[in-house]
Amino acid sequence: MQRFLTLLLLATFAFCGCAKNKPKANPDVARETLRVALDSWKKGQPPDALNDRDPPILVTDHEWRGGFALLEYKIAAKDQLFGSDLRCQVELSLQNPKGKTISKKATYSVGTNRVLTIVREDDD
Repeated sequence: MQRFLTLLLLATFAFCGCAKNKPKANPDVARETLRVALDSWKKGQPPDALNDRDPPILVTDHEWRGGFALLEYKIAAKDQLFGSDLRCQVELSLQNPKGKTISKKATYSVGTNRVLTIVREDDD
């Protein structure tokens, strides 16, 4: 639990932009970071598995942590800079822990400065 709270705190700092004049996210790095994370989820790996990469990727996603399986995903071509992060829209096909398939759109905020972070903002 302490590890999760630490990751959440780091991701929150990255999302909020705690430093003035923080550089913008590198869009290419942000998109690739998101792809790596979503591919990891799709393979059935836990989000913490990405902590051991070099560089590590810190992920905050309530459904991934909640045991949902990612069946398919599609990252929308349109993304936008938001503060120092890149905001990406993703269509998700999920299977909940009871086996029901769910399709939804989600927004991820991806940071590439100092630490690679992915924070699930909301669902559409």
